[in-house]
Amino acid sequence: MESKSNAMLSLLNGHITEANATAKPKPVDDVWAALNLDQHLSEKGIAIRNKTREFMRSIQTELIQYQNKTEFPFHLVERIRDLGVNGFGIKDFGGPGLGSMEVAAVCYEIAKIDASIGTFLIVHNSIGMAVVDMLGSEEQRAKILPDAIALRKIMSFGLTEPDYGSDATSLKTSAKKVPGGYILNGQKRWIGNATFADYIIVWARNAEEGNKVQAFVVEKGSKGLKTSKIENKFALRIVQNADITLEDVFVPDNMRLAKATDFATGTNVILEHSRLKVAWGGVGIACGAYEAALKYALERKQFGKSIASFQLSQLKLSKMLALCESMLTYTIRIQQLYDQGKTTIGQIGRCKSHNTQTAREVCAMARDLCGGNGILMENQVIKQFMDIEAVHTYEGTYEVNMLVSGREITGGLNAFR
Repeated sequence: MESKSNAMLSLLNGHITEANATAKPKPVDDVWAALNLDQHLSEKGIAIRNKTREFMRSIQTELIQYQNKTEFPFHLVERIRDLGVNGFGIKDFGGPGLGSMEVAAVCYEIAKIDASIGTFLIVHNSIGMAVVDMLGSEEQRAKILPDAIALRKIMSFGLTEPDYGSDATSLKTSAKKVPGGYILNGQKRWIGNATFADYIIVWARNAEEGNKVQAFVVEKGSKGLKTSKIENKFALRIVQNADITLEDVFVPDNMRLAKATDFATGTNVILEHSRLKVAWGGVGIACGAYEAALKYALERKQFGKSIASFQLSQLKLSKMLALCESMLTYTIRIQQLYDQGKTTIGQIGRCKSHNTQTAREVCAMARDLCGGNGILMENQVIKQFMDIEAVHTYEGTYEVNMLVSGREITGGLNAFR
């Protein structure tokens, strides 16, 4: 009896071994799923992520013509509104009240397909509406947020100037107090959404309050406000970045944001909030490049077989996936700490810098793996390759963010002047 049982066990083990040997594993074509990251989301969050993914996939081919023409697809704004994600974490005035990981998943899924659409939403939400939500009075919130959440009006964020990018604390735009409001003069550059924004949050020095940097909401059509699209841009080509000129622009008292009293309580608070979204965008760009390169490698045949079967291809794919996985797990942990109120601006800047630099490496390998066809928009990787170049330097360059990090690491030793 025992010998028969052993024989049966041996036979069964043989079948299992044979089945395992012949089973063909599924390609790892979804980095998020491979790490089972839906465990960090509620059922609602999973549904939102899936809906966002399907929407972005549905417009992927259509977006190529807008990338080529460097135009914004305004007809998609209504469909973006219908996704139910605009407003991110805002709960009132019709906002969706998304949790931070739900917002992260949305930013990730959008950037996997098109970082320009992601940038449009981050500007509108995280450095547009968030400024009003966090730093505005209740009256200002009630005036601006309902239309912005419904995407009836678009927001922009005017901090960077032609001569002051990373050195934003030295900005020159001025605000002079006059009866009933303020007169703004100055210039801004690289301002996303600004060519069509209904509200531009302009950061300016208030001469009446010790030249402190404060926030003023400038409305479209204001006398003395001029915006012009920056041309010949090869990254984030759909994003409408602008030069802004302010010549004696009047802003009424009720459009100076109440709680943005200086750079530390205003701009720094917002950039710490938004920079983490940019870190998620960097991860999304990298994972989109990896997944596109894998798809191409599996379909492309050379020397009689799929190029995915070659050792060098598998080495590149393995390295790309490992880098994507490391960025995802790192950023999730920083997101968790942020939700607990335990992050610093240096820690968030370090995460953003690490992700965008690592994503550049992933995008370069993805483009390399696709060979000559890697420069075609239809294969996705060249767009990711170009877009990460812009994300790498906006909201603070790699070097500046890492020096802010270094200042914290060394207990306050300042490498800046």
